Amino acid sequence: MSSEGKLLVVAQRYGDVAGGAEWHARELVKHLAPFFQIKVATTTASDYWTWKNDLPIGEELIDGVTVRRFPVDRGRARDFRRWERAAFDPGRSLEDERRFIEAQGPVVPELLEYISSHVTDYDAVLFFTYIYYPTAYGISLAPDRAILVPTAHDEPALSLTSYRRVFHAPRAIAYNTAEERAMVQARFHNERVPNEIVGVGVDRPADISGDRFRKGFAIDGPMLLYVGRVVESKGCDQLFRDFARWKDDGNGHRGTLVVMGRSEMTIPTRPDIKHLGYASDADKWDAYDAADVFVMPSRLESLSIVALEAWSAGKPLLCHAGSAVLRSMSRRSGGGLFYRDYDEFGALLDLLLSDAGLRGKLGAGGRAFVEHTYTWPVVVEKYRDLIAEVKARNS
Repeated sequence: MSSEGKLLVVAQRYGDVAGGAEWHARELVKHLAPFFQIKVATTTASDYWTWKNDLPIGEELIDGVTVRRFPVDRGRARDFRRWERAAFDPGRSLEDERRFIEAQGPVVPELLEYISSHVTDYDAVLFFTYIYYPTAYGISLAPDRAILVPTAHDEPALSLTSYRRVFHAPRAIAYNTAEERAMVQARFHNERVPNEIVGVGVDRPADISGDRFRKGFAIDGPMLLYVGRVVESKGCDQLFRDFARWKDDGNGHRGTLVVMGRSEMTIPTRPDIKHLGYASDADKWDAYDAADVFVMPSRLESLSIVALEAWSAGKPLLCHAGSAVLRSMSRRSGGGLFYRDYDEFGALLDLLLSDAGLRGKLGAGGRAFVEHTYTWPVVVEKYRDLIAEVKARNS
């Protein structure tokens, strides 16, 4: 068995689910498994909006790791928006905040009971995503062993007093980016909590082919690519409007917007917008290679894994300036450009599609940035050091 200790990983969903933090948790577990004895504590839900119990209670093996699922007592409340408004109102009370955390779900008391009664069985407990019930209430049950992976971005929930303890209670914090750490520390003044900018690894396959993708999906000419959940909160509605306006402005623009990911909204029916749905990893990496520009319209990113993957494939990023993380990472890496409105979107798209040298330079900057910071060997070493530090403090 592994020799570096026992690890419990707490995540709101786990397994074959679409979601950045959930994907991050599963990939991290896979890469830490050679070094630790790991157990995952999660829910029986696969849908983050309803938190419906649709997976079996109990234990199963995923990637050779034991995953224990606990039933959701209460999913997202029907009147969730009411509690959200009350919690984000300047005159809110702590009771309003508590009701918001519980109303958004998943309320999983048996999971908290498991943490409370088994915490000393583990050398460290990794909590994924600060905002949900399992972390918001679980972290204080394991303060000497808790490592928080907050996946925080600038959103109203981060202003709630109830989350202050979440960022002060853990033994250590694993941030995804320098921008995330700076934002959290400015908000909560928790610099005394040991921390590291750890991030997540990107594995670029050896065999990727843009030609194979273009032939297989009949794509000709310039290609703009979006990968991720197709939903308004990711800015997809505005992306569709901006792209259609750019194509229809009378300047003879050529190009196809290829969209990969599960749709939670209506996608315009146009021949130049191709929605491919949930795609295989092989198709996704071929799409990165085929694309001229990778676009990320979301303003709410703690770390965009798909942007890192596109950079790893040597592609330039066009992102919304409203995402402080991606804006700053684009600057630091020299891998991307950012827009505030349609005029800038159209002008930058024109520039990128007309200048292969610029695309190559931005893509090379992004790739070098990922290879220096966001590879699994680098990430795994940082987590091993962080876990060893927590273990030593408790020995």
